[in-house]
Amino acid sequence: MTIQFSRQRMAAIPTTAPVAKSSFVRRLLKARDDAAKRRVRAWILEIDDDRLLGFGLTLEDIALLRGRRTT
Repeated sequence: MTIQFSRQRMAAIPTTAPVAKSSFVRRLLKARDDAAKRRVRAWILEIDDDRLLGFGLTLEDIALLRGRRTT
């Protein structure tokens, strides 16, 4: 049995694309057609930033959830 590897290079992920540090936030952002995750995201959006920081989310995670870009 022989194993062949592709010689094509993988495309690099752009460094300007914001990526959530929290896997919880990444899963919420990816779930577009999941009604339960949409409800959780709506619930989280009603919580103030200080409390979300207390939950362990970063400022970048909060900005991504709220649809804002970080600088």
